[in-house]
Amino acid sequence: MTFSVTILGSSSALPTINRFPSAHVVNSHERLFLLDCAEGTQIQLRKYRLNMNRIDHIFISHLHGDHVLGIFGLISTLNLIGRKTPLNIYA
Repeated sequence: MTFSVTILGSSSALPTINRFPSAHVVNSHERLFLLDCAEGTQIQLRKYRLNMNRIDHIFISHLHGDHVLGIFGLISTLNLIGRKTPLNIYA
């Protein structure tokens, strides 16, 4: 049974050089779930070698910019790489 949590970002609204705003990936039974999607999430997904195309569910805790502003770029990138499967977003 696989279960892990990867902290992509845990900073506040002001990112620092060492910390990005809120984003976390939960791996449960080889299914990836994204919790929050702040700016820089795509960079962190690549840094940790997590395949963004495997994310089928995104959960947004609340609608402050430091939790949601990365979602537009992520959706655009998924389109550019040819994603065809549904992406479920919960906010």
